[in-house]
Amino acid sequence: MKNTLKACLFGGAIFTAGYADAGDTYRIYGPGAADVHSYGYAIGTPYTAPLVDTLTNPYIFSHWAAYFDAKIIVSSWVNLDSNELQFGDCLLSPWWFDSYATLAELQAAQYHFLNGGDLILFSDSNYTDAIADYLGLPVQNYASDGAMNGTGFPFDGHFGDATGAYASGSIGFLNPVDVALNNGQILATNGAGQILVAFWDDNQYAQGAGRMIIVTDVNTVAGGFGGWDYSNLNNPNTRFALNIVAGMIGEEPCNDADCNADGILNFDDIDCWVDSFLGGCS
Repeated sequence: MKNTLKACLFGGAIFTAGYADAGDTYRIYGPGAADVHSYGYAIGTPYTAPLVDTLTNPYIFSHWAAYFDAKIIVSSWVNLDSNELQFGDCLLSPWWFDSYATLAELQAAQYHFLNGGDLILFSDSNYTDAIADYLGLPVQNYASDGAMNGTGFPFDGHFGDATGAYASGSIGFLNPVDVALNNGQILATNGAGQILVAFWDDNQYAQGAGRMIIVTDVNTVAGGFGGWDYSNLNNPNTRFALNIVAGMIGEEPCNDADCNADGILNFDDIDCWVDSFLGGCS
C-alpha cells in the first residue's frame, strides 16, 4: 500500500533512502550458534531466544509502542566478514570472546559502523570487548555494582520507563576518558560513578558513522539470569532492551519539512513523510 501511494505521489517513481526508520524493516545481524566467539549467547540459543523472539514478534514493534511501526528481522552469521552490510542494518554482539576475533572480522565491524551501520555491543569485560576495544573503547574489569542510574534514552522511550533496570553477573565499565575522546554520551553510571552505558548518535563517533550503544553487561537483556522478563513488557530490564532497539532504529519526525533530517529538502522527504503518515505519525 505504501509503495502504491508513493507511486501516485511521485508520478510512478518510488524513492527510498538510508537505513530503516519507523515504518520500515530493521535488520539485526548477530553471531550464530556455529560462531565459537559467542559462547552460549549466539543468536538462536536458549540464552538469547527470549530477546530475539520478542524483537521479532510482529505485535511488539508494529503495534504495542504508540506511534512506532517497525518490523525487526534477526539473522545470524557463521563468521563476520565484509558481506555484513548486505545482511544487517545493525550488528549485535551479545558475548564475543576477544581471543577468537580475527583482524578481518574487526575490520568488517568497523567498516559497517563507519559506513552508517549501527552497533549494539554488550561487553562485560576486557576479554569480551573485541569490537569496542578495536574502536578505542576497551572495557574495564570489574564494576563495583550493577545499578544503572540514567535518564532519557534508553531508560525512557517508546516502551516506557525503564527506571530500575540493572546489570548482574560479570559487569564491566568504560573509561570516561575513552568515551570523551571518541565524542560519546554517558547514558548510565552505577553507584560508584562507573560508566555502564554509553551511546554515539549518527555521525557522532565520526562523520558518516552510524549509531552505537555499549552496555557493559549482556545479562541486562539476555542470559541464564538477570532482571529481564520478556513475558512482562512492564519489566524494567525488558523495557530497557526494547527501548535500546527502538532508539537505534530512530523515529521519523512528525510534520517536519526535512523529514529524513539530512539537511536537504527533496523527494526523499516526501517519501519519508508518507512512511511517517502511514505508520501513525500525524
